[in-house]
Amino acid sequence: MLNHFIIRGGKDFIRQASGFPPDAAPTRDDAHLAAAIDWLRISIDQCGGDGSSKGYRFLKGWMPPYPETTGYIIPTLLTIASGSQNEWAARARRMARWLADIQLPNGGFAARELGLSIEPDVFDTGMILLGFNSLLHEDEEMPTVEAAAAKAADFLVSSLDADGAFARHLSHGILHTYNVRAAWGLLAFGLLRGDERCVEAGMANAQWTLRQQNADGYYENNAFKKGGNANTHGIAYVMQGLLQIHDLTSERDLFRSVVLAADALTEKYLAHGMLPGELGPDWSFLSNYICLTGYAQLAIVLFRLYELTGNETYRSVAEQLLEDVKQTQDVEGAGDRPQRGAIAGSFPIYGRYAPLQYPNWATKFFVDALLAKRRVARREAAPGFLAYGG
Repeated sequence: MLNHFIIRGGKDFIRQASGFPPDAAPTRDDAHLAAAIDWLRISIDQCGGDGSSKGYRFLKGWMPPYPETTGYIIPTLLTIASGSQNEWAARARRMARWLADIQLPNGGFAARELGLSIEPDVFDTGMILLGFNSLLHEDEEMPTVEAAAAKAADFLVSSLDADGAFARHLSHGILHTYNVRAAWGLLAFGLLRGDERCVEAGMANAQWTLRQQNADGYYENNAFKKGGNANTHGIAYVMQGLLQIHDLTSERDLFRSVVLAADALTEKYLAHGMLPGELGPDWSFLSNYICLTGYAQLAIVLFRLYELTGNETYRSVAEQLLEDVKQTQDVEGAGDRPQRGAIAGSFPIYGRYAPLQYPNWATKFFVDALLAKRRVARREAAPGFLAYGG
């Protein structure tokens, strides 16, 4: 129900750029899921099986492995594996071992794709810790990964200030409310290993995050760069981080915060038929493109809120957001085109978020959203490890 954009197709760059609808009718969820999973497999194969390529760029090809997103793709692979020791679980373990091998001496992980930075970053480290947590939750005998997880947790604790903010080792040198997703990884590790210090540190950041929310439900200090606007990708990061910490601790103030933001976003979506990639403090629309990653992430959050509340609006909007993303995905033909099965950063694809790219995390969250939709339809519980990494 997009009044401002026609989201259709994804067959090639021209279709993405123009926004004109394709000839083919939308296909079933299973076809979309299979194509997305296959694209993730190719992104890993492009890196020799160790990491996942940051994504595919028009005219430039596949990018180097991206440690941050490799970390949180691990829980997605374990979900695909459904607990069995198949190809996907083996890939997840191999990726975790590679990440442990490239950890910095201080326990952090360098930002950006491999080789472009030597500086540790809180968010990237937290995302990798989520991947480690998901394996540790399954009682994997991986002492190297457990040691790396403990070092990463120590690094995150050392990066907090007295107010509970992650104030050191920050991307672009500014505070980021979305770092609460790293706090989720830290708190979850503390629960897994009985480390109260990590639990308290993670909760301190969650409480700091609540203090960044204004009366309209919007989270301040949530831009990626100084002077930039918050986007739906970062907003969804905050919401999922808080909601997952709530699920682990039953802290109701975290739940209420997510509901306040979710209600504002669903109201905007239903009123306008879309959400722009960038939003202002009063939820004003600040861009003319859609962040497809943010759509998939918001769908995940709304499916979980539906499970917790029974509010059908959350489920309905989640399904509509996911349908919008599905209509941009190329699922036609054999996997001989690098964009087949992938989700672009923006729609149109030249939008300001990851322009002319298919970032691996967009496809990862799309897979997660489709699997969440399936679980909700079947009334199945999510795998236990997803509460500790995702």
